[in-house]
Amino acid sequence: MQITVKMQDSFSYPIVSITMVILLFLAFTFLYFILKHRENKSEKVVEMKPKNVKDIKKKYLKKLEKIEASLDNNRISSRKAYQQTSEVIRFFVFELTDINVQNYTLQEIEQIDMPILSELIREYYVPEFSKDSKGDIKNSIEKTRKVINKWN
Repeated sequence: MQITVKMQDSFSYPIVSITMVILLFLAFTFLYFILKHRENKSEKVVEMKPKNVKDIKKKYLKKLEKIEASLDNNRISSRKAYQQTSEVIRFFVFELTDINVQNYTLQEIEQIDMPILSELIREYYVPEFSKDSKGDIKNSIEKTRKVINKWN
């Protein structure tokens, strides 16, 4: 007996449809992981430790005393003392406010609206960067000490 019915071709999905489904799956998977990663980042709560202002003041006042002692013993020049005093007040402000003033120029410090700091840094600038350091370093250290003591 002869059969005249031909077998049907096997069913196949069009390649475009398969490709689209795979691409959509990959896109949604990628999007899911990106959003999940952002969620994890935003859920992290950074606990800010309360700053002990008294301890920070003591730390930087001691640094000023060391600068003054080095200056009195002629271990550092007046210019170096101005540089170190500038560094002390900048790191003091950074430690209390988390503003990176240690990296700021005078113009940038003036823009952040800290007139006391601006005044001190302006006073340090000429003696700090000139060849001949002309300035009253003892008076500048005393002003810096007063600013640190009065800081809230």
